[in-house]
Amino acid sequence: MKPQGYIDELTRFRVVGWAADRDAPERTLRLGVFVNGEGCAVVDANRHRPGLEQLVPGATGRYAFVCYFPVPLSPYRRHQVTLRATDVDLTLTAELPALGAIAAPRTDEVWRPHGPILLTSGGRTGSTAIMEVLRAHPQILVAGKPPYEVEMGCYYAYALRALTATANHERSLRPDRVTDVEQAYHLGFNPYLDPFVFGSSPAVRQFQAANIGPRVGEAFRGVILDYYETVARAQERKYPLFFAEKTLPEPDSRLGIRYMFRNTKEIVLVRDPRDVVCSFMKSGGVPFEQAVPNTANAMRRCLEIKAVADDSVMFLRYEDFVRDPQETAAALFRFVGLAPPAYDEGSMGRLFSGHGTSRSPVDSIGRWRRDLNAEQLRNFEGFQRFLGEFGYELD
Repeated sequence: MKPQGYIDELTRFRVVGWAADRDAPERTLRLGVFVNGEGCAVVDANRHRPGLEQLVPGATGRYAFVCYFPVPLSPYRRHQVTLRATDVDLTLTAELPALGAIAAPRTDEVWRPHGPILLTSGGRTGSTAIMEVLRAHPQILVAGKPPYEVEMGCYYAYALRALTATANHERSLRPDRVTDVEQAYHLGFNPYLDPFVFGSSPAVRQFQAANIGPRVGEAFRGVILDYYETVARAQERKYPLFFAEKTLPEPDSRLGIRYMFRNTKEIVLVRDPRDVVCSFMKSGGVPFEQAVPNTANAMRRCLEIKAVADDSVMFLRYEDFVRDPQETAAALFRFVGLAPPAYDEGSMGRLFSGHGTSRSPVDSIGRWRRDLNAEQLRNFEGFQRFLGEFGYELD
């Protein structure tokens, strides 16, 4: 007999099922958990499940498993989850679909923008300067003053991630504590969307998959546009085409905005990671040992974006903007389909005086040659792919 198992439930937060070796029913199987081909956890199938005592003669019934993913799976993309036994030939696979599509946005209001320009970047890459370039265009709305620009779309992208989630009574809201005072400051996953506690039917599962994401996403999109319509009136900007926001290159913020706004234009801003680390160390006293892995994560996310980018994504290098800001800004506006306004030659200097960490913008390019020693530079050996992909010198 072969080993046997089944995945009973797959959500963005956990995978539940059972696995047993029918030839050795007293044995506990250990399973490696893989999400989209990448290992993320190991779990033992040793929980009791009623009914599994009858699997084979001598069965213990302790073959169930529950594995919570270290990071919840994004609702904006399809996922394949695979469990492989470490010592026997058993593989279990299930797929989790992305959220369904939502309706087209409103585009006819005088004060209402049509959609977002998303500036995606890690820290210390010059995003504040690019946001000021965008703000200068009469048809682009930016709310908030630099460097504290409003990120309303990002906020609702994360809210949508939470509100479309299946219940998690161990780590989130429990149905018996909905009215607790402390819950006034914490909104968790919907505690009633739990088939193990409240039961589930095909109709309920269909409702959850087809209705919650699109309905909530449509509502949030409307709230975001209402907000920027108010901003447009306050700034006296008629017929704005876009609103612009920053976001980190993390999937759930940028993909959440793209889910709510199908006409998103995304600018991915990159910078030599060695200079980024130098800037972090100088600006906030971030230790080198912390700055390197933080920067590496942002660079890895940018490479992931580049691997699947289409014509709605533009990649912009900080260094190109510093060396030729007027032409780089013109290319940016051509990308979003707008005529460039007159460029303010003094804007970079004013921003740099408040946020820069070197003598001038030009001095901020290649500063790693001065600021980092040979031992520190050896920590960047894993950055070779990023440096090559975006045209930076390797040494």
